[in-house]
Amino acid sequence: MSSFRFEASDGAGRIEKGLVEAESPTAARAALRARGLVPLEVELQGGGRAARYVRRRFNDAELALATRQLASLLAAGLSVSGALGAALDQAESRAVREVLAAVRSDVFAGHRLSEALAQFPREFPQVYRASVAAGEDSGELAGVMERLANYLEEREALRSKVLTAFLYPALVTVVAFVIVIFLMTYVVPQVVDVFRETRQALPWPTRLLLFISEFLRAAWPWLILGGAGRAA
Repeated sequence: MSSFRFEASDGAGRIEKGLVEAESPTAARAALRARGLVPLEVELQGGGRAARYVRRRFNDAELALATRQLASLLAAGLSVSGALGAALDQAESRAVREVLAAVRSDVFAGHRLSEALAQFPREFPQVYRASVAAGEDSGELAGVMERLANYLEEREALRSKVLTAFLYPALVTVVAFVIVIFLMTYVVPQVVDVFRETRQALPWPTRLLLFISEFLRAAWPWLILGGAGRAA
């Protein structure tokens, strides 16, 4: 058993620090969750090697979902801390839960939501935090969160469409390339052998095709290595 120093958030958003005994960082985080705590940081106690647990940044889809949940909860009349707590309970991603727990802790401490979000600049961009601050100043936070959710969802949908638009021709190109390689290295030599058995002079297009086929059969490993090197 090893001792791990931890920092975690409880159900009320308060931050707790201390030590927990466990076999590994994973077991330490599981022990904290069993106590109803959300682990924010777990570090091996001692001056040797530190097995530090680093919080994962959540992606744009998770940000859009969390924003939509907060917008709906605020529009339903919940306070900011209440909306954060409800969103925290609904969040499936550990990264989102950790961030929301830390944000709610700052809100409980008396900070504005925009100020609490500022401690996570990677997850909440400047324009996001500025929009939240404007909503707080105008008293229209629920409406601002609704518009932010719409914007993030539309951006995510557009990104998916662009990715799909690029993925399909790329897939078609790869399949076509594989088919051409198969024809040139396997089918063409067999067809050419049939012409050779007739002992007739091959026309120059056929000889050119045969040359390309033999080149590909001999050099395909080097071509793959060269392509992989350029991609890297």
